[in-house]
Amino acid sequence: MAQRVVLGGEYQGVSIPPVGTYELDPTHTVVGFVARHMLSKVRGQFTEFAGTIEVGESPEDSRVEVEVKTDSITTHTEKRDQHLMSGDFLEVEKHPVLAFTSTAVRPTGGTSFELEGDLTIKGITRPVTLSGEFLGWGPDMEGDPMLAASAKTTIDREDWDMTWNMAVEAGGFLVGKKVDLEIEVEAHRVAEPSGR
Repeated sequence: MAQRVVLGGEYQGVSIPPVGTYELDPTHTVVGFVARHMLSKVRGQFTEFAGTIEVGESPEDSRVEVEVKTDSITTHTEKRDQHLMSGDFLEVEKHPVLAFTSTAVRPTGGTSFELEGDLTIKGITRPVTLSGEFLGWGPDMEGDPMLAASAKTTIDREDWDMTWNMAVEAGGFLVGKKVDLEIEVEAHRVAEPSGR
């Protein structure tokens, strides 16, 4: 069987993927975070999520939507995970999903971009800006287009009413306010735009 040829476009010298709807591949996507815990850093991730990237004719026409199941949080320490799921932090029984909806995609030169959007955690929606890098695109095993990108930002968890903390004897607090969000994405096209 002949391999299908999939053509993308070009934007300011960068090859961009074909227009269409791309779904996040959960086996090759990481929704992670890093937070200070006393002097060290704790890494964790959410393991259940779904999302789409609408690739437009140019990056500015593109959109991103992601929903994450809050009870899928893992830091590889069950006691800490249970605390993060409690009312002190994510309150997963009341707020089973956190969500991100983009409001703007802004190329910032080369393969770099900024992704602005609304982040909703515990029913509170606030704007965030992620700095990202487009890692490229190509055909997947079935010959359909796929793309890869990474993005990160730092949030203050108290902006989303996650204010729990505990003073420690050495001075300061047990858990840092700042949380780094780190996302690695692989997405595969599931639909071309209609009328093509």
